[in-house]
Amino acid sequence: MQKPNLYERKSKLEETLNQFMQVSISNHKSIEASIKNLEIQMGQLAKQLDENSGGNFSANTHTNPKENCSAITTRGGKRVGVLEDEEEQQEKEAKVREGSGENNEKNKKGENVKENVIE
Repeated sequence: MQKPNLYERKSKLEETLNQFMQVSISNHKSIEASIKNLEIQMGQLAKQLDENSGGNFSANTHTNPKENCSAITTRGGKRVGVLEDEEEQQEKEAKVREGSGENNEKNKKGENVKENVIE
């Protein structure tokens, strides 16, 4: 048998190398496309989670059937946020305005003024 000459061996090696390079390039493109798809899906999931969470503690939250909170009573018995009649509230606001007007006049004279606090 004859030994293949140098030129034939070189061309066969080049051909094998070219095939390997083509397969590698094809695999590389396929992997790049898969990674891009995964990045898009992760972005979509992150966006969806951000929209859905919106500050909620869990997915099974319950809405208040009355749609408002009238008052809160602490363990110590203190009531916070008790709704008052609008008239009473307006009267208190008027008293505060009157008191602050008097305070401004007294402050101009340099007298000590005690702040009005309405509870």
